Amino acid sequence: MKEMSNYAKIRSLHLFSRKKFRILIVIEAVLVMLGIWGLFGKDAVYEYGLDAASCNFGTYSQELGGIAVYGTEEERGNLVDFTGLVLPRGTYRVQLQYATDSDMENSCEVTDLRLSDQTLKTNGTLLFSGLDHTDFDMWLLRDSTDLTVHVYYSGSGMLAVRGLRILQTNDWNRIQLFVMLCLISIVNIVYCYVQYDREYRIPVKNKTVTFCLGLIILFASLPLTLNYMMGGGDLGYHLMRVEGIKDGILNGQFPIRISPEWQQGYGYASPVFYGETVLYLAALFRLIGFTVTTSYRLFMLAVTIATVLIAYFCFKKIFQEAYVGVFCSMLYTLSVYRTYKTYCTGSWGECLGVMILPLILYGFYRVFTQDIREKSYKRSWVPLTAGFSLLVQSHLLTGEMVGLFTIILCIVMWKRVFRFQTFLVLAKTVIYSVLISAWFLVPFADYMLTGDFTIHHVSGRTIQDRGLFPAQLLFTYFIQGNDSEPVYNSASIGPGTAPVLALAGLAYLFFTGKIKKFTREENGFAKILAGFSLAAMLMSLNLFPWDRIQSWGDGAATLISSIQFPNRFLTIANVCLTGAAGILAKYVLEYGTRTVARCYFCGMTFLLCISGVYLLENLMDTFEPVRVYNNEGMGTGYISGAEYLPYGVDASKFMYHDPVCSGELKAEDYEKLSLGARVRLTNPGEVWERVSFALLYYKGYRAFDENSGQELSCHAGENGEVTVEIPPGFDGALTVRFVSPWYWRAGEAVTVLSLGIMILQRFLRKGLWQGKSTSGNGKEILGGETLGEAG
Repeated sequence: MKEMSNYAKIRSLHLFSRKKFRILIVIEAVLVMLGIWGLFGKDAVYEYGLDAASCNFGTYSQELGGIAVYGTEEERGNLVDFTGLVLPRGTYRVQLQYATDSDMENSCEVTDLRLSDQTLKTNGTLLFSGLDHTDFDMWLLRDSTDLTVHVYYSGSGMLAVRGLRILQTNDWNRIQLFVMLCLISIVNIVYCYVQYDREYRIPVKNKTVTFCLGLIILFASLPLTLNYMMGGGDLGYHLMRVEGIKDGILNGQFPIRISPEWQQGYGYASPVFYGETVLYLAALFRLIGFTVTTSYRLFMLAVTIATVLIAYFCFKKIFQEAYVGVFCSMLYTLSVYRTYKTYCTGSWGECLGVMILPLILYGFYRVFTQDIREKSYKRSWVPLTAGFSLLVQSHLLTGEMVGLFTIILCIVMWKRVFRFQTFLVLAKTVIYSVLISAWFLVPFADYMLTGDFTIHHVSGRTIQDRGLFPAQLLFTYFIQGNDSEPVYNSASIGPGTAPVLALAGLAYLFFTGKIKKFTREENGFAKILAGFSLAAMLMSLNLFPWDRIQSWGDGAATLISSIQFPNRFLTIANVCLTGAAGILAKYVLEYGTRTVARCYFCGMTFLLCISGVYLLENLMDTFEPVRVYNNEGMGTGYISGAEYLPYGVDASKFMYHDPVCSGELKAEDYEKLSLGARVRLTNPGEVWERVSFALLYYKGYRAFDENSGQELSCHAGENGEVTVEIPPGFDGALTVRFVSPWYWRAGEAVTVLSLGIMILQRFLRKGLWQGKSTSGNGKEILGGETLGEAG
């Protein structure tokens, strides 16, 4: 008799026939309806004229229509204070009407001396000559009766303050509704779990595994329990990427190709070159209404949970033991390298790579060890395809390194690669990964092949001198440091003591011949993990001849230069070392005494605590807090290495400005749009003229005459600005906008259709909507040619 699946068991509980559960559902439905009702009516507008302002210096200007000051060095500080503002708890947008002739010199901020930073959350904003009002968010978590809006004058240039508007939004109510839905989901899951346990008695082992995984998530997320961020080197850039997704969606762009507000509204094509699939979750939190800091904490919590669960699932499947899966998940998630990349440097790409790599390891394990005669072998492409697709869409540099090791693995396993069934699975992996990633790969390939960007000109950047010293691979106590010195007070880069000791233990088994107690499959798997771990760690060192390899040719120079930091190879070493620790764990469980097993697990946990967990505590103790609430708190100009700028463009010159016309061309009624502009132009002359906009030109920008629909020539002008050629006698409205090429849309359609077909086939195969159950203990039979034979 087939054993019931978990899904069938849950259905058999008949929860909706239970009175208590029905009452609970009714209460939850009422709460949700009240939450939805609260979304409406939050549209109050509070307007304050100059009569509500306290002028500290300056005079009223009839011409500028406000309190103005003109380049007076002796007078600097708060030009105008709007004091005594009374606002109820909620979320708001602050719009200060102003005029200025300088950029990023003057500023506007909001304070309330009676409220703490935790009840009034806003960063204020800088003022720009190309704008006439601010529009920044403010989270007021308590009623305020003494709110003050300050306008700061730097002492240079002209500044005029014309008035103030504060607009209420329903962000706070959306946050409350989201939190309510999360709590309802948790309550329902707990209720279901309790009823399931009463009916079917969940084994103690399963409960122990769940409890341990929860502890791992808790310790790995300790820095996220703080009310601020730890500002790593790349953190600002990745937060800007999230803001770009949010801004793009709010302005009707999907998927996001050009982040519209980046670089003072000029836009930046980071999404085309740097996959952002997973980052849409972080953008969702921002769209709900959370602050930048809270969205960061929620997103990184989700990434941490996913890392723990993916690692547990994959290593459990590999070693066929839940406790080993938990052990490997702990080593992997709390590793020094992951902590360093997640919190010290804020390298989200590599952090996501760490999350994904266990899927690829598990996928290759299945492909090269599972019996090809098993029916499930045909589906062994699934974890590989999921891993490679996510990796390509998250961090191409990690994908580049994984691709190198994949080639090496296929060379080592060449006999098995060319088995028909295995070759078919690998071919499916490549084809399906490309199809699923087509929406990202098509625009990426288009810009890389047809454009000229800074990233095409970085082949001269060498990386060998950025490699690690061998001593750093053997560090025990890691602390926050910097990269200015090789080892002294160095950044916490290294695999950590526990994984390296596991590799040493595995080497001992090989040296003494005890590894022969394993099957030839397991023996071969151990050899590959040990070899790849050593190779990856060697490639992370400054002893590895990267400079010599880079001199082999332009292709090698470009690929190696793009790696930037050899320590990134520790991403590969980290997952392989964890696998080595898992093999050692399986050995002591199967062939060691209970005392040896306890010593191994306790010892590795202790070593992990004095390296990984100690580093977490040190970071929380020493990192300077960073609190960013709105995107104005970050600015929009930071673009890291500027790799995705058109080559030769100077980003420091990007500022908001009106259209710049040549000759006799005149512009009026200008409106800046998201990735576009609308303006009325008049060309009374007999020659062609041109107009330039505060937009960075990328392939896809087009210009149209609104009256006739005729398309005008649009190209990159001075410093890469979008420039349109205007014919003689033109008199009408011109619209400029970014339009994705048709073949980009075709790539998106391919991705959607591919995913849809795969999901549909899965449902049809399993018959899930008929409630069919599956059976089996999940173990895979190892057969066919062995890893030992192939190696």
